[in-house]
Amino acid sequence: MTNRMVGIEEARKTLGDLANEVRYTGNTITLTRNGKPIAQLTPMEAVMAVGTRVAVPEYCVPEDWARTGEITELNGETVVVLLDDGHRQELPVDEATAITETEES
Repeated sequence: MTNRMVGIEEARKTLGDLANEVRYTGNTITLTRNGKPIAQLTPMEAVMAVGTRVAVPEYCVPEDWARTGEITELNGETVVVLLDDGHRQELPVDEATAITETEES
């Protein structure tokens, strides 16, 4: 995998192309402003790994199940999440959203 720098103004004009590049090549793109890094486009696979804390949309689980948990399996296009209440749910990888500790608090 490689990392390349793209100015924020160029990124505004070509965001769709940049997102496709990241998705299909696995490359990371660092967005810059005045030559200084300000953000990064990273493939989902780099973010979604076993042990990642995720939020699950309410429409993916029954009403009385937890909405957060930890990824226990990655199966290509799907993830298996062990929810905080002990339930396990398999769902498409793009339905799970990685969360940080500050988002959980």
